[in-house]
Amino acid sequence: MVADTEVHDIDGVPLVVAGEYAAPLSTAITRFKYERRPELSRTLAPLLLGRVQLLTLPVDAVLVPVPLHPRRLATRGYNQAALLAQELARRCRWACEPRLLRRARETEKQVGKSRTLRLTNARGAFEPRRLGPARVMLIDDVVTTGSTVRACAQALADGGATLVAIAALARARPG
Repeated sequence: MVADTEVHDIDGVPLVVAGEYAAPLSTAITRFKYERRPELSRTLAPLLLGRVQLLTLPVDAVLVPVPLHPRRLATRGYNQAALLAQELARRCRWACEPRLLRRARETEKQVGKSRTLRLTNARGAFEPRRLGPARVMLIDDVVTTGSTVRACAQALADGGATLVAIAALARARPG
């Protein structure tokens, strides 16, 4: 696995990833996400932890996972981003707020969609659950075009929070 040593950004917000979406990392993510392997969060989170530690985060930053729609959560049985966020929080003693955002609208899977369709699909899909100031590091498994992150950032802003960083296991190139 080739580690991604750069800090990228999405709309000026730092993005760190453990690596590119390629084997063996992509294989591990697929198993984690689709093959009912929630225990892989304990193996995958440390890969991301090293990247996150490159950032200078505010002391009061909280980890917030990208939420799943309740139907998808019921089907999968767990939110892989929430498991990653909880594992990172446990290892670093950061606060984790898995319920700060909610997916208000069920969306189609982003895999295989163009950049434009991804943006349209994600727009307005998220809402804040509670209002108030917070500085957030958003956690996801894979970032491709950033459309999901942008939609989450808008929902956070609507709730009075600020997105200060993004962390994902992998960055996939749009195809």
